[in-house]
Amino acid sequence: MPKLYVGTCEDSGDKKYCLYDDRKNPPEIYTEDWKPLIYSSEDEAKDKLHMLESERMRENSAVPFSLEEAKMYAESHFWKFASTYAKTAPHEYLMKKWLVEEDRLLYERFVATIRKEAVAGYFYEHENYYLILGDHYYWYMPLPDNLAVDLINRTTTDYLEYRDGAYHYKPRQ
Repeated sequence: MPKLYVGTCEDSGDKKYCLYDDRKNPPEIYTEDWKPLIYSSEDEAKDKLHMLESERMRENSAVPFSLEEAKMYAESHFWKFASTYAKTAPHEYLMKKWLVEEDRLLYERFVATIRKEAVAGYFYEHENYYLILGDHYYWYMPLPDNLAVDLINRTTTDYLEYRDGAYHYKPRQ
């Protein structure tokens, strides 16, 4: 099971402490907002890891919405259009860091709903789990097991088809 962990690294010739993501071989330094998580002390790195793991534990204890509540939650938010994928895989996304603390708790309930109610699906050969609500489906990208979901994607069911016992992304014609 992939995890985020503290390890040593070198930064400008100095020994530092990094959070490593072991989903790849060799493991890579984990990034947040496109910046590598590198710290001067091991305690700083462990504190950051503990904070991230605590967020995941809170997410794990969230009570899922009913499907009706989940749909209402999703419809009540601004979803940003992913312009970089406009031509290849049009979708929108919602980031947890955009939300106020109270709404982050509801976001975690939405994640719990995806985990509980999602069905197997594929984006080309990449396996995802999709929560289908009305005319949209929702998913998040795989993360190390000790990290909370920080971004949820959605697109319309126009880009989804059921075949071979699973849902598949259906690109534009």
